[in-house]
Amino acid sequence: MGAQVDVRQGGDRWLSPPALWAGILAGPLAWAVDLTVSYAVVKPVCRSRLDAVLHGIPVGCLAVVLGGAAMSWLAFRQTSADAPSDGGRPRDRARFMAILGLACAALFTLQIVAGAIPGWVIDACQ
Repeated sequence: MGAQVDVRQGGDRWLSPPALWAGILAGPLAWAVDLTVSYAVVKPVCRSRLDAVLHGIPVGCLAVVLGGAAMSWLAFRQTSADAPSDGGRPRDRARFMAILGLACAALFTLQIVAGAIPGWVIDACQ
């Protein structure tokens, strides 16, 4: 039996509740912003003929989702692979929240891309 080494060298900041919640909520919030802003700016964009704005909104929202996914990935990497995701210890809950954040990022990435496809195919101003 060897002595256990404490591997907390600043890596626990990704296991803090705000970082874990940011990873989970980045996807739904980015999707809501994408949907709301994309619908709200159609008339001004059509008047000014700046179609790039409509294509830039989903790209910006995808960047937010990918940022949340990166935070969840870092938290996932900080938890041990043998830790259960249904345990009662804080590290177990952190692992569960990291996995949930990655799943939310995947789901809302698909949703944002699926919502952007009609804008790439059909002209919103017609």
